[in-house]
Amino acid sequence: MIWKRLRKYADDQEAKLPPEGEKDEVHVSFKERLVMALTAYVVIVLPCLLVLIGLCLLACWLFGLL
Repeated sequence: MIWKRLRKYADDQEAKLPPEGEKDEVHVSFKERLVMALTAYVVIVLPCLLVLIGLCLLACWLFGLL
């Protein structure tokens, strides 16, 4: 029962899409790419590094190395 509704919804959504040849190309400038890369770096890499450094410091403190 749910599969019929899901298939109908998917068909409706697919019908709304433009044909493959009519899709607009999106041109991204160098500045926009640079901003996206720096944002990804700040959002993903820096928090991961801070967590890893914190865990390392905690392990050093537990083993008496600090």
